[in-house]
Amino acid sequence: MLLFIAGCTPGTPAAIPASPPTTPSNAVRPATHEITLYDDGFGDPTPEGITVGPDDALWFTDPGNEVVGRMTSDGDYTLQFFTGFAVSDGITTGPDGALWFTQNGWSQGSDAGIGRLTTSGSLTKFSDPGGAYPQGITTGPDGALWFGESNGTVGRMTTSGTVTHLTVAPSDATLEGIVTGPDRNLWVTQEIVGGSRFSNQVIRVTTSGKFKSFTVGSGPDAICVGPDGALWFTEANANAVGRLTTSGSYDQFPVDYEYAQPSGIATGPDGALWLTDFAGRFGIARMTTTGKTKFFPVRPGFPELDRITAGPDKAMWFTSTLFPPAIGRITIR
Repeated sequence: MLLFIAGCTPGTPAAIPASPPTTPSNAVRPATHEITLYDDGFGDPTPEGITVGPDDALWFTDPGNEVVGRMTSDGDYTLQFFTGFAVSDGITTGPDGALWFTQNGWSQGSDAGIGRLTTSGSLTKFSDPGGAYPQGITTGPDGALWFGESNGTVGRMTTSGTVTHLTVAPSDATLEGIVTGPDRNLWVTQEIVGGSRFSNQVIRVTTSGKFKSFTVGSGPDAICVGPDGALWFTEANANAVGRLTTSGSYDQFPVDYEYAQPSGIATGPDGALWLTDFAGRFGIARMTTTGKTKFFPVRPGFPELDRITAGPDKAMWFTSTLFPPAIGRITIR
């Protein structure tokens, strides 16, 4: 069913100034890495996923409002597209130049599905029969959309909406992050198993359906391709970042910030990994490929930071789910 979304909420929210960070030995003051939070005052916001769209704007999912939002690199909210269903933290630009995102099915009467949204506002919802609470989503090497499910399967959907599933994990496993690796395979994090226990698996999936699991640290979450061609991912329950080569060699780099919970991860234009902290303790972190880390606390409070992406303006953009709900930007030089 095709829906055209005409309504939007224009306006430019006031930026929330970031107070100077605390000063652990490896903290960097924001004089060289300025942090700005743009308040999301739309309804009951909880921004989660974020990506750069084909129009060089930041597009993000907001489960609290059941919307996909758009923000320019100047920090202006220009559009809020109401989807009418519970979106997840997975959003990506597809091979067809549209935004594709996951619907996790938490809303009353809502089924799992995948959404497609053009930059002009045409929304299509595709059902996901056989899927369950889809999470991360990415464009695969075969030009289809691939996404992790919460029933141990990986979903594959063509741009016309044809979906198939590959069982790669136990039926009670939640597959969270997914990315296409430099080896043209899909790499998927298995964050939870048994409904509530943190898992320790990253799974390589070929487009032909073959798969292999690798044991890593506890609670692998978001995943990206690093500047060194390895797979890098946050380990939410290990307070660490994992590195896995395409041949299966694994290393772990502790974040070493007490009570932290690494969440999002992305490669920056400076050749480093950039992390978010869902517990709000360290805020944003920059990690080199040797594991050297610097922290940039986000103030005020301890905001729950979720996903992060490299923006079109050579800054890093991230979502703050709560305390406050906002879209954040940190300069890298």
